[in-house]
Amino acid sequence: MYITQRNPNRRRKNMNRFLIMLGSVVSLIPGLAAAQDAELHPEKSEQERRLAGVFPPGVKTIACITPASYPGSSSHRRCPELLKKAGYKVKIFPHSFDQPEPGKTYAPLKGRLEDFYAAWNDPEVDFILCFRGGGGSQGLMKALDLKKLKKRDDLYLQGYSDVTHVISWMLAKGYGRPIAGPMCGSLVGITPECVREMKAMHHGEQVGPVPVKKMLGGDASGLAYAGSLGRMSEIAQSDYRPSMAGRIVFIESVSTPTEKIRRFLQILVDREFCKGASAVVFCQFIRCGRKAEVDAVLEEFAPKFGIPVYRDFPFGHSPRCYTLDFSRRAEIRNNTITFPAVEASGK
Repeated sequence: MYITQRNPNRRRKNMNRFLIMLGSVVSLIPGLAAAQDAELHPEKSEQERRLAGVFPPGVKTIACITPASYPGSSSHRRCPELLKKAGYKVKIFPHSFDQPEPGKTYAPLKGRLEDFYAAWNDPEVDFILCFRGGGGSQGLMKALDLKKLKKRDDLYLQGYSDVTHVISWMLAKGYGRPIAGPMCGSLVGITPECVREMKAMHHGEQVGPVPVKKMLGGDASGLAYAGSLGRMSEIAQSDYRPSMAGRIVFIESVSTPTEKIRRFLQILVDREFCKGASAVVFCQFIRCGRKAEVDAVLEEFAPKFGIPVYRDFPFGHSPRCYTLDFSRRAEIRNNTITFPAVEASGK
């Protein structure tokens, strides 16, 4: 009598295939996608023109592109309509809604790359607003040919999450005006407070003072840099790693187990990603497990940066997500963060 033993490696592979297929299905069904995507938030206002005048002075035409995952929710399509009602001309580029490749959440690289070049080089486009994050931006940045891009210092691009790769590339290469902030999917559902903050940030008005919690050290000031912890750990090992000298580094994370948070922070420390920075600010850690465990990891790593460390600034995967322009200076005083008023630049 023979006893057949099941191969654990085969079962593991089959399970991985199943999870990939399930993820692909979820990304294609708007209702399920909305439930899974931490960037999506229910609409907070019935005011159709609530985005009027929110973007920088002189911005008339906004390009919507998909550098990362497939924008499968109705919220992604709702945002361009709100932009139009706010008085902006909106250009949705041809491959924005291309279907993902099998087993992936993002469309083929070729189309995403074509849209990026086209939007960036379009002289009518004043502002690029990404549809969503998710995954795929790292591959896009690796494939990007700098020679095919005009050097447009006055071109804004806004996004966060996986788009941390794009805005970090811009900062490192000195191209355009990188901004960490809500994208099409999340912009529909951010709070009225955050809409007002976005306008103030884009118009050079004072933002704050915003209360934060001191973890280590004293006052600080510097230009802002912000993004996803996991993506920062990848950027720290890339050839488009921007200098953090003199900057205040705002870090958020979503759906990240505690051990991964520890691993990503260790990469930042080992690679000296924050070398020369003025301060680190831990922002929102959404769907990252037990709060006590996350708090313990952040407390563990705060001294390792060797600079002032604060936490609880409203930036991340929640409806209360502030916008951070990398050309704006922040000041940390008396456990608050303020962006002093500056003269807004326009076209």
